[in-house]
Amino acid sequence: MTEAQFQSAVIDLARLCGWRVMHTRAAQIRPGVWATPIQGDAGFPDLVLCRPVYGDFIIAELKTETGRVSAGQHLWLRALDAAGVETYVWRPKDLPTIKTRLQKATK
Repeated sequence: MTEAQFQSAVIDLARLCGWRVMHTRAAQIRPGVWATPIQGDAGFPDLVLCRPVYGDFIIAELKTETGRVSAGQHLWLRALDAAGVETYVWRPKDLPTIKTRLQKATK
């Protein structure tokens, strides 16, 4: 499963479970050159998930089974975790656990 396929599966599941979803996609800045336009620190995780009815807020970095978390991604995940945000690094093998978490009501 590619990261894009995995991401689509997680987004579809999140929406089915009532989550609002945010993902910033790369844009073609010139022929053959793609970048994710940001201002700030690189490495922000892939998905922001919010389910206000339960007060849920999740930040998730998605990786293939062999994908590596970059130094910038580690820094963001640690900072967000220290701030009390529920953070994850999810891989395709985690889909059953992801489904359980996204279906779970926390209040």
